[in-house]
Parts: sequence; structure tokens; C-alpha cells
Amino acid sequence: MMPRNKLRVAILGAGLIAPNHAAGFQEVPEQAKVVAVCDINRENAENLAALFDAKIYSDYRELIADPQVDLVDVLLPHHLHYAAAMAVIQAKKHLLLEKPVAVTYKQSLEIYEAAQKAGIHFGVAENTRYIRAYVEAEKMIRAGKLGEITLARTFLPANERIRLSSADFWGKKSGCGGGTLIDSGPHTFYLLKWLFGEVRELAAFTSQIYKVDSEVEDNADVRGRLANGADFLCSFTFTAEIPHSERLEVYGTTGSLIIDQLANPPVKFYAEPTDFDGTPVEGPEYDPLGWHYFSIVEEVKDFVRTVIEDKPPTVDPLDCCYAVKVIEKAYESARNGNKLVQI
Repeated sequence: MMPRNKLRVAILGAGLIAPNHAAGFQEVPEQAKVVAVCDINRENAENLAALFDAKIYSDYRELIADPQVDLVDVLLPHHLHYAAAMAVIQAKKHLLLEKPVAVTYKQSLEIYEAAQKAGIHFGVAENTRYIRAYVEAEKMIRAGKLGEITLARTFLPANERIRLSSADFWGKKSGCGGGTLIDSGPHTFYLLKWLFGEVRELAAFTSQIYKVDSEVEDNADVRGRLANGADFLCSFTFTAEIPHSERLEVYGTTGSLIIDQLANPPVKFYAEPTDFDGTPVEGPEYDPLGWHYFSIVEEVKDFVRTVIEDKPPTVDPLDCCYAVKVIEKAYESARNGNKLVQI
């Protein structure tokens, strides 16, 4: 018999990110156990289920209907989030949902509001909040060490040439929610909302470098102004021939902060224009292979604690919905000749 306060978890989607989520559940064996896995790819489902001796499903509706499931972790392609999330909520199961919440702001809000009405715990798997470099950055910003923030710059490089070249990759189709803005943008615009507040206005530029029969943008730049008066510039690419990484630059009136997961050390504070060496910030360690993995593990563990302890999630789902709103506005700007749009 499983303890009544031990969550029975189902993982819906056994693709690329699923092993990281599975590792998170494995690290809290006293609080959660994966009891079911669902994927249309039987081999993927079997491989993941074998870690837990879990049941295997190919139909997500049967998985959600399983009375032995308390929490569903939805790791599906973007365009499938809405239907699956609403089905989980209707069944009154707790829901952990990969970013983006949905492919539109309207759908994102509907998921949030339905979860509130159903009285279930709803969390978005946004690992940004659990990246140690950003946690330390928040402390310094809140303490006023950088003074008044004047400019924030982000860069999320990745290489998706092989996947975009694959005929069966859903992420190359605009109707499936593919593209670097909707894929990487949720992390950046959540980060901006968390650290600095809302976006006031923006203009966006998109392009496609890889000519591989893809419908989506593989490069994008979004620039604009935050509600606090600071400027921002966010760049995204699927065409970088370097390891997956993230970079954040924060410039203020009394100092600046540079975070680069490929740099050693990854976080440095610069006090003035002649501070060429900078000061390493204690806490975040150089870990170019592990920072992303461990932040996902922590996000999963934290959501389990949220449900067990019946408390609000660390990552506010509304902030993740807001990120989708900003992305919609960015696509609107890009479609209309890079026009400046208000948020």
C-alpha cells in the first residue's frame, strides 16, 4: 500500500525532456512515485516506465482516467498542451505542465482559470527560477547593488539543425507551435517578469537561416522597454554551433552583472567601467553540462513539495501566461514589419 500522502504520478510524453523530469521524481521517493507513462511511441514509453516499473499507456485519456493517478506531468508538443491540460483539470488531477503554457495567451489563461476553479494544484515547468545564477542575480538586484537598472540583455543559443531537418519533427511546423520565439521565449520573458516586471512595448525581428523545409523562424530578436523604464534586448537562435547555454547581462547605475553558463566563473559583478577583472559571485559554480539538468530536477521536486504541503507554487503560473502574451505581441510585431507594439 502506498502512503496516502505519497503522490502517484503519471508522465504524459516520454520524449527529450522526460528523463530530466523522471530524475526529479526519483529524488523524492518518500513523496512521489511514477506509476504510469504515456507516449504514442511505445519504445519511448517502455524505456521510461522501466525506471519505475510503471504502467504504460498509448492513449492520454486512459492515463488521465486512471484512478491510481494523482498528478499528471504533461510533456507534450506545444500545440497539444491545451487539450491535455484541460482534460487533466477536468479529472481534478494535479497538473505540472511544460512551458509554454499553451500556444496562445487566451488558451493559457483558460488553463489557469480552469485550474483555479477546479481547486487543483497547477504548476508550470519553468526551470529558470531554479537556475542558481539567476537566483543570485535576483538577490543582488533586490538589494540594490546594481542601482537603477538601465538595460537588460539576454541570449539563448541552441542548435536545432538536425531536428529541423527531420521530416517528422513537429517543431518545424508553425501550426504546432514551433519556432525559436515560442520555444525559447517563455524562459526569457518569464525571467524578465520575475526580475524586472512587465514589458511596456516591443519590436521583434525574425528570420530563417536553415533552409530545411521548415515553416518556422530559427532566429529572432526582440527589443523594447520595460515598465520600470529600462531597455531590453533578447536574442534567440536555433543556428548556433556551440553548446546549449544562456546569457544574461544586467546594467545598472552602480554596477553590472554578467551571467554566462559557458564562462568560468559563470557570474561576475562589475563595479565600474575600469573594473576589467570583475568579481566572481559566490554560489553558482561552473557547470556547462549540469546547470540545465539540475534546474529541471529542482523544479520537479519543488512542485511535488507544493502539492504535498498544499502551498502556492514558487513559479506563478500567471507569470508564465504573461510570457506567452509577450511572445504573441512579438510575433505580431514581426508580421507587421517590425512595428512597435504596446503590451
